[in-house]
Amino acid sequence: MGIGRIASFLSSLSPASESASAVAASDEDLPDVGRQTGAAADTQDRGQRQDSQQTGDITQQLQTMIAAVSQLNDNAVQQGAAIAVSPAGTQLKNAVTGLGHLLATVDVKSVDSGAATQIKRANDVVDAVEAGIAGTQAATDQLLRQMAPQQAQYAQETSQRFQTDMRNALSQVRGTLASFQR
Repeated sequence: MGIGRIASFLSSLSPASESASAVAASDEDLPDVGRQTGAAADTQDRGQRQDSQQTGDITQQLQTMIAAVSQLNDNAVQQGAAIAVSPAGTQLKNAVTGLGHLLATVDVKSVDSGAATQIKRANDVVDAVEAGIAGTQAATDQLLRQMAPQQAQYAQETSQRFQTDMRNALSQVRGTLASFQR
């Protein structure tokens, strides 16, 4: 008798039976929750991969820009007072400004997921640039005392413009870096 019931049950599940057709029809009417859940998970995974890739891109860009600023600062320190009138001074100012613009694009989520090390390095390189600029100013002041008055005036104006531009660029970077401090 148990085998008869099992056979009856199995035959009711065959595609030809009316009850099997009714069950299949009711399954078609219901949304495929598994497929929807899988699609939502795929979308979320894709979004996370894109966020991770963007964070990686920003981190890489920060790393490159910080290395450039560091190298340009080393060149500037070697040039001393001449930095205000040399292409290296302009390049350093532009690199610091670029670093400020790049840092402005970094969001807190990027910092939490990998850019924090680069933010720390940016702080360190800005400290080095500020120290280098202070040293350059001292060297310039000493050089100005040895120049003829007309030359000294021109050199001082040029140096002051450079110092002002660098302070503005550094201030922008400092302001952006301050936003990452918690």
